[in-house]
Amino acid sequence: MFKLTNKLALSNLVKNRSLYYPFALATIVATAILYSFVSLAYSPNLESTYGGSAARTTLQFGIWVIQIAVLILVTYANSFVMKNRSKELGVYSILGMEKHQLLLMTFFELFYFALVTVGLGLVLGLLLDKILFAVLLKFMGMKVVIASTFQWLNVFIVLASLGLAFALILFLNSTRILRYSSLHLMREKKAGEKKGRFLGLQTFLGLGLLAMAYDIALTVEKPVAAILNFFIAVLMVVLATYLLFNAGTITLLQFLKKRKRYYYKTQNFISVSNLISRMRKNAAGLATISILSTMLLVTLVGSLNIYVGGKDYMTSLYPKDYNISITGETTTDKNAAILQAVKDVVRKKGIRNAQYEDYSYQISTISKIKGNQLTVSENTKQLGIEEAQKMFGGFLIISRQEYEKMTGRKVHLADDEALLYTKNLQINQKQALTINGKSWKIKEYLTTDFTHGKISTDFNFISQKFIYMVVNQPNQIGLKEAYTYFIGIQSSDKKVKLQESLFDAIHEQQGQEKGGVGVSERKRIEKEYQGVTGTLLFIGIFLSVIFLLGTVLVIYYKQISEGYEDREGFVILQKVGLDEKQTKATIRKQILTVFFLPLIFAFLHIAAAFHMLQLIVALLGAINVALLIQTTITACGIFLLVYILVFMLTSRSYRKIIAR
Repeated sequence: MFKLTNKLALSNLVKNRSLYYPFALATIVATAILYSFVSLAYSPNLESTYGGSAARTTLQFGIWVIQIAVLILVTYANSFVMKNRSKELGVYSILGMEKHQLLLMTFFELFYFALVTVGLGLVLGLLLDKILFAVLLKFMGMKVVIASTFQWLNVFIVLASLGLAFALILFLNSTRILRYSSLHLMREKKAGEKKGRFLGLQTFLGLGLLAMAYDIALTVEKPVAAILNFFIAVLMVVLATYLLFNAGTITLLQFLKKRKRYYYKTQNFISVSNLISRMRKNAAGLATISILSTMLLVTLVGSLNIYVGGKDYMTSLYPKDYNISITGETTTDKNAAILQAVKDVVRKKGIRNAQYEDYSYQISTISKIKGNQLTVSENTKQLGIEEAQKMFGGFLIISRQEYEKMTGRKVHLADDEALLYTKNLQINQKQALTINGKSWKIKEYLTTDFTHGKISTDFNFISQKFIYMVVNQPNQIGLKEAYTYFIGIQSSDKKVKLQESLFDAIHEQQGQEKGGVGVSERKRIEKEYQGVTGTLLFIGIFLSVIFLLGTVLVIYYKQISEGYEDREGFVILQKVGLDEKQTKATIRKQILTVFFLPLIFAFLHIAAAFHMLQLIVALLGAINVALLIQTTITACGIFLLVYILVFMLTSRSYRKIIAR
């Protein structure tokens, strides 16, 4: 019997190859991607690159995410294959095969399948190993080299991970065979989804969860809070999506069924009735397509914006090649001496072509706002996380003289007049602005951020709401311990290290005064930042591939299952008097409705998540909202085309089944 079950296992794999092809392709690609991540994360060559440690940590996090995605992917594919083979297993049981023999046969099938697919996946991963390492270096902004990252430990990690996945599959398959009788196995394929109960309650709960999730996504204001809220909202959206597909769509169709004027028309009568049946059988699959599509779009849009938006991030935090920020309680008494000391250090280091820009300003937080009345904190040394959670927005005040030096634009202001630039704050432009009890006439509302590329504006990443104010005498606001003096040095020679020397020189000029001094070199930080963002983009692209693979797999299997069901429907519809053209039109309408419903949900989810996504990517430097909008629209457009292409390709399998 051992030889017979072994032979039957090989024969079954060949006979059911149309079911196993997409499963095999998904396993091969998933194995190759998992091996690539493991190989790169533990590559000894990565440590020699600038920012390699940060990249290694990010890749190791990506391994866990991909392992979970692979587990879900292969488990879903296996469940569909086994459901469509249930009749075959039932026949074997009726013909005399005992439970332990069926278990042995399915074990051999899974063993041979895993041996071939995982083996081919490892081979593909090995072939791509050097190329992917070079691609990662390119994303990280490093010198591209072709270097092998092969280690036997990497192979063992991948085999152990996929071994656990297939062990879970074997357990599920064995449970199915031991639990069900021969008769149940024979009928399982046609059983579909059971008629749902409490559909109205499920629909109401789904709508409620979706409304709460959308409300969280649209009303969150602080990036720090957005991360925690994001995961809460994601869980609520996933649950709501499954509830609405499982119950909401059927509730809507049953509502249409009760409308006699609509329902008792030939095309509507057939479409609504069949759609109710389809939704009961395919609700979970359609919801899965919607969730996978949303994950793909969020991952791709987020990673692309973090990578591309890095330039804006670096310019906001480190506008010059060398950046010095001095925070203290004093005014401008020692600024000239500090600037001269900085120039002396630069000259001693042999840099001859340095250009200098220096500006004085004050920063604080808006603790309360009511209409055009603002309360600004008078004692703000630094904007930490605790202060950020309490603040309503950021506040910067700069003198007219410093504004003119920064922009090259001459302005004339009375002592009670100001220029104002706001972001994400509603200010009545026809009324005066009151700050801490003092009223200011707004002479002009500025439309562009005049500080971008001039000073370090790190406080913009703590809050997306802020006000910039230009006045003659900033001390009239009454801010304390919020004075900042910024010096930016631009030079074509970026290889010289100035950080320690500048730090010592500034402290020597300050004497016994208390003040925070920050000195940064843009090139060093830029390399490390690009290493992290490049790795995130690398992970984002491959996670998108995994999600796309899962989406295609679910769509393909859904088309096949519906093909077998509709083949009998074609015969019945033609027997009751419908011609072939009407029948095909009715079926086509049902397929298009069901097929594009998940896509509509996915686009709704991404639209609702846009604001929250904007806040989260801002924490990692992507503060260009226009770029985020363009990327989102482009990604959705491309995904729509891919989705239609997948529909057209998988429909070929559907039509072949129908034509049999």
